[in-house]
Amino acid sequence: MLTKREANLSTLLIVVQVAISIFIFCLTRLFFGDDLLTSCGKLLILVQIAVIWFVLFNKFRMGVIFRNQDFFELIRGYLSTIILGSLIIGAEILTFPFIKHRQFTIQYLALFSSLDLFALILFKYVFYYYMRSIRSTGHNSRMVVLLTNKEFATYVDQFIERKDWGYNIKAIISPDKSLKSKFENVRVIANVEELIQKVTLQGIDDIFYCLPVNDKSYNLQNLLSSTQELGISLHIMQPERSIVGYKKDNTLSFITHQTIPSQYLAIKLKHVFDIIFSAIIIVVALPLLLLIALGIKLEDGGPVFFKQERIGLNGRRFYCHKFRSMVVDAEELKESLIIQNESDGPNFKIENDPRITCIGRILRRLSLDEFPQFYNVLKGEMSVVGPRPPLLDEVVLYKRSQLRRLSMKPGITCLWQVSGRNALSFSEWMCLDLHYIDNWSIWLDLKIIIRTVGVMFKANGQ
Repeated sequence: MLTKREANLSTLLIVVQVAISIFIFCLTRLFFGDDLLTSCGKLLILVQIAVIWFVLFNKFRMGVIFRNQDFFELIRGYLSTIILGSLIIGAEILTFPFIKHRQFTIQYLALFSSLDLFALILFKYVFYYYMRSIRSTGHNSRMVVLLTNKEFATYVDQFIERKDWGYNIKAIISPDKSLKSKFENVRVIANVEELIQKVTLQGIDDIFYCLPVNDKSYNLQNLLSSTQELGISLHIMQPERSIVGYKKDNTLSFITHQTIPSQYLAIKLKHVFDIIFSAIIIVVALPLLLLIALGIKLEDGGPVFFKQERIGLNGRRFYCHKFRSMVVDAEELKESLIIQNESDGPNFKIENDPRITCIGRILRRLSLDEFPQFYNVLKGEMSVVGPRPPLLDEVVLYKRSQLRRLSMKPGITCLWQVSGRNALSFSEWMCLDLHYIDNWSIWLDLKIIIRTVGVMFKANGQ
């Protein structure tokens, strides 16, 4: 499977393998008593290993994420890289004057080559089986819909058989009724409009278009426009041509169209930051959190936490946790207060909401009621920074263009939180969320976090 995500992962895997080779080269020195190279010579060889191994790993496709290589193909790729690279470096050893002991240095290079081959094969097999195990259990997977017909049904078999690809098939959509007898979850859908209705708010991350681009079953241009509005990635199959930047092999190749941030590695770094940052906040703030819990319990004896179903990434549903800041029967009282709603959109907002408790008013002004959502971040349901998670009854009233705000994981804080919050109109709120998605970067997240701290000290939350 070749999409932009896999291309980025492939590059990262190659960089890791180059780092392993450099480490093995340095480790080989333990088997020799004296330094065989001058400092300048050692640095030069390390740089060449980095460059030569990176180029050859790319050439022999040693960054392939999924295990579609047999054992001998794997051995052949690593052997070719190590032999060619060692011959180049060995020629320099015999030619240039920075070598102290040429004979021993050749032995050093031979030992390094053997150890490097063993370490790389071991790493690749451990990596393959680790990825296969976590993806086969549903972790680190993406929810996908496949568009295909009877002619291309064999491609669907690849998706089904290779769980280690990390794609969870939610539906197979086809104009061909005969596929119903072959696959269980086939939906026969006649047009793009009906298709978009089926995938909206169903937690779909990707649509794979496994049909020829000139197929008339669905209007590809309309499908592309609709998925861009929703923030769903569309992958268009390219079975007959080689794509720039990708190597042609026996797997499928796709051209990807998406409106969400495409920096796959940066998004993964964001996830790592979320986990570390949330864990630190929970540990550091634990005494304060216990005091808040005690205050809520003492005020009215009700539960400390309030959980509510919210809509997350691409329509996924989850329970969002908060410190309870309202009376116990707040949800039941909401119906009687609808007439006082001050929002100009589908969300509910009253400036002086009578349901808020005394301690709840303090928590809201300081934004402390949101702290339990760091638990949602640790579970992978939310991010530290991202569009706020809406309610289902709000989302069903969104315009289609506003649904794209669900294409990134919801956050505890966002641009809306630090740009006026309740003083903004609903349309301004939506525009800020889409601006965040279109201009996302790690630096933008850091700026929002810093500004959030300032907002908390101003104590102007509602």
